[in-house]
Amino acid sequence: MVLSSRAAFGFISVLSWISLALAALSSPSVAGALTKNCTKGWRHSGTTTGKNVTIAGVSTYLVEPTHHSGTKKVILFYSDVFGSFFINNQLLQDYFASQGYYVLGPDYFFGDSIGLHVDKDLQPIDPNFNLTAWVEKSRRQAAQAVPPWNQAVRERYGKNAKYNAVGYCFGAMYAMNIGATDDVVATAFAHPAELTESHFTSLTKPLLMSCSEIDQTFPTADRNRAVDLLTENKKMYHYQVFSGVVHGFATRSNPNDSNAVWAMHHSARSVVGWFDRFSD
Repeated sequence: MVLSSRAAFGFISVLSWISLALAALSSPSVAGALTKNCTKGWRHSGTTTGKNVTIAGVSTYLVEPTHHSGTKKVILFYSDVFGSFFINNQLLQDYFASQGYYVLGPDYFFGDSIGLHVDKDLQPIDPNFNLTAWVEKSRRQAAQAVPPWNQAVRERYGKNAKYNAVGYCFGAMYAMNIGATDDVVATAFAHPAELTESHFTSLTKPLLMSCSEIDQTFPTADRNRAVDLLTENKKMYHYQVFSGVVHGFATRSNPNDSNAVWAMHHSARSVVGWFDRFSD
C-alpha cells in the first residue's frame, strides 16, 4: 500500500512524537511533577478578541493578528493547567496576535481544565481533588490529541508559514517535543513542569527559557542543569530568570504586585522578540 503524501506526513509525525515520548520516559527528570503550586495564582480581567474553532477534533482558541504582511507567522500556544480558554491565557494569546501572529491554543483538557476544580479566586473547590490522577488522565488525552492537531494547524496555514511554539507549565513538554522537529522555527517555555534531560538533548530549534526565581517545580539546580545540557550539546538558547516571582508568574501574576506584573509582561515581550528573530 502506498500512502498519500499527507497520510505519510501524519504517520511520520506521530512516530516522531512517540519516539520523543519514549525517550523522555527513560530520561532523568529536569523539571519536576505538577503540584498545587501549578494551580494557584490570580484571575485577570479584560476583553478577549479570539474565537472557538475546532481543529482535528480539538476545541481551539484562535486569535488572528490585527495586522500582518508577507509570510504568515503562527504561534502554537500550549497552555498551563487552566487551559487555552482561561481568561488569563486568552489575554496572553490576544497579545501575541496583536504583535502580528496567528495564535492557536488547543484545549487538550477537553473541557476538564483545572479551572473547573477551583473557585473564582482559584481556590480548590474539593479539598480531596486528586491532582495526580487528573494530570495522568490529561497527559493521556494530550498525547493522543496534540500530534494530529499540530499537523492540522500546519495544513491550515501552509508549509510556507513560520511556525513557533510556546508552552507554560503543563504545556512546556509539547513546546519541547515540537522543538525537536522541523515543524517550528523556534520554541519557548515559561515555568515548566515534567521535563527530562532528553527534552534538552533532543532539541533542534532555538529555545527561550523564561523562569521564576522561586519555583519548586524548576528550582535553581534544575535550571542550571538545563543550561548545562544545552551548552554541552551546543544548542541555541536564551535563559532569563525573574527575581521575586513564583511558578505561574507568566500567566497568573498578582495584579497588585508591580514586580510580578512587570515580569509577566516582559516575559510575553521576550517570547515575541525571540520568535520575531527567527520568523521575520
